[in-house]
Amino acid sequence: MSKDQSEGARLVRIDDLRRCLADAFERLELAPDDAEGLGGLLVDSELRGHPDHGVAALGVLATLYRDGKLNPRPHIRVLHETDGAILLDGDRGCGPTAPMRAMRWCVERARERKGMAVAAVRDWQLVVAGPYARLAAEAGLIGFACTNFIPLVAPPGGRTAVFGTNPFAYGLPAQRHPPVVLDVATTVSSMQKVRVAAQEGEPMPEGVIFDPVGRPITDAGEFLNGGLMAPLGSPHAPHKGFGLALFIDALSGVLSGAGFAQGVAGDAPGSFLWALEVEAFLPREEFLARMDAQLDQIKLGERLPGVDELLVPGERGQRRYLDLTARGIVPLAPASWQILVTGCESLAIPFPPSSTD
Repeated sequence: MSKDQSEGARLVRIDDLRRCLADAFERLELAPDDAEGLGGLLVDSELRGHPDHGVAALGVLATLYRDGKLNPRPHIRVLHETDGAILLDGDRGCGPTAPMRAMRWCVERARERKGMAVAAVRDWQLVVAGPYARLAAEAGLIGFACTNFIPLVAPPGGRTAVFGTNPFAYGLPAQRHPPVVLDVATTVSSMQKVRVAAQEGEPMPEGVIFDPVGRPITDAGEFLNGGLMAPLGSPHAPHKGFGLALFIDALSGVLSGAGFAQGVAGDAPGSFLWALEVEAFLPREEFLARMDAQLDQIKLGERLPGVDELLVPGERGQRRYLDLTARGIVPLAPASWQILVTGCESLAIPFPPSSTD
């Protein structure tokens, strides 16, 4: 049983939670459609088993809107467009509006061109990357999305933060199998997981976070006072995660004209997305059949003792999403429920009814 389905979880109807979050973001002055989209994004994360990017993000986002670091009514503009590339200015917005627009443009252009189309979004808070890669994969294309973030990661051997958690996601379509969607940070943990641990008073595993001078710590609360995060590959190969973070920062920040490296701390981040039409290389049906064969080889492989099934990226979350949407409910961990209640009280809106049954 996953942590967010453990004893004490509050069961909330999905529609009630969506409406509650949309109301919360409207109180923060977002337009109704944008509020609904951002609320839906957090609910999707909850349904897929990522509570750190679900309701737990409400408090952080509310603070960013109240402090003026996020713009509740952004004016999204096309800055540059060619046959295969587009650059959008997001005007310090947040949520799915701009990246969904960018990925839909990529999918449409990649299909028209029988090739690849790319997009960059300047000055926009992506929140999560997976939904945009999934959008492309569900359309039968290969998708990719990434974004940079405030500096939290020092180079190997250093203790000055340069890059953020800089997550990326890819989406691969298949036929018999659901799309494969990997959504990961380039650090050992996401920043939101550390925030949730601090909220719950739980320690982080060793080797995940450091204090401001680079000493290993496990106290998530101490990390929030200027700590550092370990890149993927730590402790033996931190250059791998750091190198990925550099690449994503170059695409999302340097190339888009958004904040990059240490500049993200005082500027809005950027993102980079692309879609690839598989028919540029193979007939679609042939490609999908080959993807199924690849995934079959993974899932039919020999298992270690005690392992019931071999899973591919995103599979567990997709099953959970389908199960919970069929039941119409989502379990919220106690810490997430408390964040929701606190957020609703501060915004003077009712929180959704729940039960522990």
